[in-house]
Amino acid sequence: MRLSPLLVIVAATLGGAWAGACDEQQHGRLPPLLVTTAETPTVYAWPEQKAELHCRPSQAGGCRWLKGSRELGTECRLSTTERGTIRCVRGEETCGTVTLKNPNNQAVEHTHKSYHQRNSYHYRRSHQYWDYKGETRWSRKSSTFLCSRSGTIIPKSKVCDGIRKCSKGEDEWHCSPSCGPPFLREHNELSYTMEEYPDGWSSTYVCESGFSLAESLSGLRRTCRAGRWEGDAPVCRRNVALGQPITVTGLPMADCKVAVDGSLDTWCMLAPSNGPKVLAVRLEANATVDRVLVRALGTRYTVALRPVNQTNNEVGCPCQELSSDKITPSVSGVRVCVCPEQASTVGQLEVRVSAETGAFLTLSVAEVVALERSDDDNGDACALLGQPAHRRYEPAQTGTVKLSCDPGYTPSCSDPVRCSDLQSGTTRLSCVAAKCSSPPAIPNTKTGPKNGTGWRSVVEYSCAAGYALYPSEQNTTSTCDSDSLWSLGHISCVSETDIRVIAMRLGEQHERSMATLRAELETPLMNLLADQNSTQQRLSKLELSMAARRAELETLLTGQRQLLADQNSTQQRLNKLEREVARLGLAAGAYLPAQERDPTEDATEPAPEEEGVTQTSETATDRTVTQVPEAASDRTVTQTSETATDRTVTQIPEAATDRTVATRPEQQPAGAADSEELEERTAETTPPSDVELIPWIY
Repeated sequence: MRLSPLLVIVAATLGGAWAGACDEQQHGRLPPLLVTTAETPTVYAWPEQKAELHCRPSQAGGCRWLKGSRELGTECRLSTTERGTIRCVRGEETCGTVTLKNPNNQAVEHTHKSYHQRNSYHYRRSHQYWDYKGETRWSRKSSTFLCSRSGTIIPKSKVCDGIRKCSKGEDEWHCSPSCGPPFLREHNELSYTMEEYPDGWSSTYVCESGFSLAESLSGLRRTCRAGRWEGDAPVCRRNVALGQPITVTGLPMADCKVAVDGSLDTWCMLAPSNGPKVLAVRLEANATVDRVLVRALGTRYTVALRPVNQTNNEVGCPCQELSSDKITPSVSGVRVCVCPEQASTVGQLEVRVSAETGAFLTLSVAEVVALERSDDDNGDACALLGQPAHRRYEPAQTGTVKLSCDPGYTPSCSDPVRCSDLQSGTTRLSCVAAKCSSPPAIPNTKTGPKNGTGWRSVVEYSCAAGYALYPSEQNTTSTCDSDSLWSLGHISCVSETDIRVIAMRLGEQHERSMATLRAELETPLMNLLADQNSTQQRLSKLELSMAARRAELETLLTGQRQLLADQNSTQQRLNKLEREVARLGLAAGAYLPAQERDPTEDATEPAPEEEGVTQTSETATDRTVTQVPEAASDRTVTQTSETATDRTVTQIPEAATDRTVATRPEQQPAGAADSEELEERTAETTPPSDVELIPWIY
């Protein structure tokens, strides 16, 4: 017979098993409920207890929660105290329905006595009370548990006892959560450490060197039970007797220093006799002692504290055997002797272990431990909490914490809890790996292969034969979430003959036809685009080639321009050089030898106009010669007559510093009647016959 999965009730953690432990005012917590479309289940809850309902449609969008025609909420998660039939609606479609009821007043387990009085029902069962008065007034003890599937009320003391009291076994869900690392006080160590400790695991506490447990010489065990460690973390105190001087009264059979060496396997033995046999350990100065732990064979000995060298102030320390199963390993002969407080403040002390006198006995002592007195301040109870497995405690209000779990784990309770309740075991919190129940059955659907029901497990839904998914874009994959609920609770599969399915399939066929036509048209278009791209690539390559050629031509033109510029510069330099050569020639000598002159050349004929000589008038028969000073080496001097109408200019080279240039005026100078004088003057200014005058070139 297949279970009805319309409402999948998942105990997120111990919230189902330990209802009422987290918040007594809300009567505990009901596990979250997943509402699907399979059928309408009935779930029982305490009056005024909030129920958390989840409606998960296949498409995104809000949900409407309706009780009759009254709307309770518009989110897909609803927390409500309403009772009755509640529907989840999306659009006009109902996605799921659930009926919430208060417990049946007859469904009380082990009822011993009942009576009716003024419309009130009272039930007494084993010191547990649960009263119902009318429709709204309820009272009950927090130690009761309600089965959400059947409404049966059972004592919480019977929860997690290995017997299923509820029809669906809610009372046994998650009863053995693991523990995290236990709390360690100062100078504490664990003999074996793990990240996670299974239920029933015992961890052994030991102390650092030089320290000892107040309850044991070897170790102390704590056990993980239902997600928490039993008892408190032990206290390690300093051993003020370790390595201190030993005084022996009697006949020792071995070195008695081994009684304070910290080892339980080394013994100090005094030979049997009727006389006194005493082993005394002198403590360090100003030491205070709270208790003494002794391992000695037999019980016929006493332990006392007394000041050094003061026999009349000895104070006895009552001793008690240790027989607890928490001591590990089991060591025989261990006694804890609690010494009076006033004896610990009197000077320098010594611990005396004495065998009973008047009997032929021996005294065998393995270890003597004197623990220093200290005020064991337990501090804040929240600081003493052990580390939870897959979780952490986050501070809430003063003296309270909230449980936060790692991804994939869910807390038994998310309300603030008193740290003292957690430490004493009144309240139990744990994080349990999220695990969903079987995937919910949805009408007209079937499920494919699934990979389990743990966190992140996935199941695929599909429509049964003769049905089709409508609308077709619905999500059909369901995943187990961290809240132990499947992510999918509703899929709409309608008959294939439904007009909506027919229209949908016609639309899909049209889309396929259009897709085929589009593919046929896209083929030549893609070819055309490919050709265009190829042509564009060729054009790009040609442009690159032309650009390269253009760059080469630009380079050649630039070279030619530079060559022309160099040629012009060279030509200018050549012209300048020619002018310089000409100047040097004139500077070398203004006259040439007579034999080099042209015989036909007229000595009186002036130089051509371009040579820098201005010819005189044809009627001018006489010349006036003017001597040029030596200082005028680079200038041309021209002397004219005031009355002369025509002027004769003779150019003198720059280098001719001691040469004369003569000009012929139109008239003879006054007083020149004598022709001989004129000839003499002319002879003085006429160059030799063997020297030729070279004109200056500008």
